[in-house]
Amino acid sequence: LGIAVDKDGNIAVLERGNKRVQVFDANDGKSLRSFPVGGENPHSVDVDSNGKFVVTSFGENAGIRCFSQEGELLNTFKPDCMKHPVGVTVLKDDRMVVVDFSQKSCLLLQPDGSLIRDIGNGGLQGPVFVAVDESRDVMFVSDSKGHKILAFDLDQNFMFDFGKQGENEGEFESPKGIAVDQAGNIVVGDRGDGRVQVFGPDGTFIRTVATVKGECATGIALTPDGYIAVACYEGHCVELYRYICVELYRYI
Repeated sequence: LGIAVDKDGNIAVLERGNKRVQVFDANDGKSLRSFPVGGENPHSVDVDSNGKFVVTSFGENAGIRCFSQEGELLNTFKPDCMKHPVGVTVLKDDRMVVVDFSQKSCLLLQPDGSLIRDIGNGGLQGPVFVAVDESRDVMFVSDSKGHKILAFDLDQNFMFDFGKQGENEGEFESPKGIAVDQAGNIVVGDRGDGRVQVFGPDGTFIRTVATVKGECATGIALTPDGYIAVACYEGHCVELYRYICVELYRYI
């Protein structure tokens, strides 16, 4: 489901079925290493400032687990405020934003897992993934049941939303993965129809990049050399797209 880019530019993929993180060379798609992760339903992965992997899982033994670059389990966080962790993004200062699906909110956490504040509670229907534009302190949450993206600042204030259910440009059928580029543009993967769409910083539709294999896009990550990496849930693969040229580059 989840996907992230590590400090070396390699692509880390969270595999729910195999309950592991597998790391691929972004240049040739070769598997470099993999390691098992705990929890009944592992969901998402991100990388902190030291290159450690942060993994969420829900269900039995739900929590946040931190692994070394080699895959050694270092810490497990199970704060009382968290019930059903799914999407996660790690900020530059190692604070974390974790989506809680059952509580319909996002939890801003300290690096030790303690709660700073609850964001979005009451405004979300089915939150799944989250991305943060740290240049503006704005977070974007994909709402799979609401078929839209919602923007909040990190002080809990709702800012705006965009999208609605449908198959037209700028519409969604259960949006999932989300990422923000250096210019503040928002890249969204759609589970329902597999489209990857790009929106401006204010949510204005820019273009559709592609429809992925299996028509089920989940995790989204951006590589340092300008590619969109998409986890294709039904296609059991990762696809990379040249961001500027909007060109399918290769499969992993």
